[in-house]
Amino acid sequence: MNLENLPAFVRESQVLDDGDRLQLSAFGRLPDEDEVDEIRSLPEVRDLLQAFIGDESTRNTHLQLKAKDYLQKGDVAMAWKTLLL
Repeated sequence: MNLENLPAFVRESQVLDDGDRLQLSAFGRLPDEDEVDEIRSLPEVRDLLQAFIGDESTRNTHLQLKAKDYLQKGDVAMAWKTLLL
């Protein structure tokens, strides 16, 4: 996947930098819906989703921050899954 094909919310993110976008674009494919759903029960993800019920903007910012953390650890698959929640 090239940078231009990244979803708009990733390309326009104020949280993710160009290095993050480059890592995400190099992954090759987006996780499917089942793969994304699998992480909803992880404590750190579940807590984020529950903490910002009703405040989608803040929730998305925190999910992007969590994805950035996964990218720093080299876990691009988890970063994508988190971004696609």
